Amino acid sequence: MRRIVMVIGALALTSGLLVAAASAKCPKACKQEFVQTHKSCVQSCKLLSDKAAKKACKKSCATDLKTSKSTCKHATSPTPPGCSPSGAFLE
Repeated sequence: MRRIVMVIGALALTSGLLVAAASAKCPKACKQEFVQTHKSCVQSCKLLSDKAAKKACKKSCATDLKTSKSTCKHATSPTPPGCSPSGAFLE
């Protein structure tokens, strides 16, 4: 009986921690910052003359945007403007 109570308690604690981590969202300010950075990146790509270089540049911009959004989304406590206590987004 005591073992069952301990297992139930551990499950409740674990599920509470998972819910707290899942409820942390990437703030709107961070998302807007990522989009602005992406737009400026794409604008700089348009200045290139070589078609292949433009394509590679734009692909790099898109990859950077996806990476930034994903990192912010999975951070435990994203806060603007850095969006991460580790300083991963500080320029």
